[in-house]
Amino acid sequence: MGVVRSNPTRRGTGFSVVELLVVVMVVGVLSAASVVMFSKGKARYQLSQKAQTISSQIERARSLAVKYNQTLTLGFSSQNSVFGITCTDCSLPKSELPQYRMPAGITLSAYPTITIKGNGTIAASTGTIVVSDGRGRQVPITIANSGRTTVGDVSDTSTAH
Repeated sequence: MGVVRSNPTRRGTGFSVVELLVVVMVVGVLSAASVVMFSKGKARYQLSQKAQTISSQIERARSLAVKYNQTLTLGFSSQNSVFGITCTDCSLPKSELPQYRMPAGITLSAYPTITIKGNGTIAASTGTIVVSDGRGRQVPITIANSGRTTVGDVSDTSTAH
């Protein structure tokens, strides 16, 4: 009686179904994790850009106050949804700085009135504004008396322990 032997050179020439399933599952988990991280990063970036826009409005108004050697007032109107120059006797600076409409879902810790003198100094009703997106992410904007605004880093309190 003859013994049937398997060909040793054919052993291990392919992948088993279990090995393929494990690889597909690992790729799926890594893909899902990267999508979540990308969406969080995108949301953080968008919030930072909104804070940068508010800071730019303040900085641009400061340069206009110096340019025209005029005291300008910045503030919010329309139920705290529009930010811009609010003084009545400043038509030229108003024409150069369009108002900024706050995006839906964005809130501020304070809605300051900011007075900028012709020499560039700033008097604000609050020194720091925190911009928040309602999902636990927030970014501070610091307004110095010298007229400099600084946008801080985005913090995410929803993932803090």
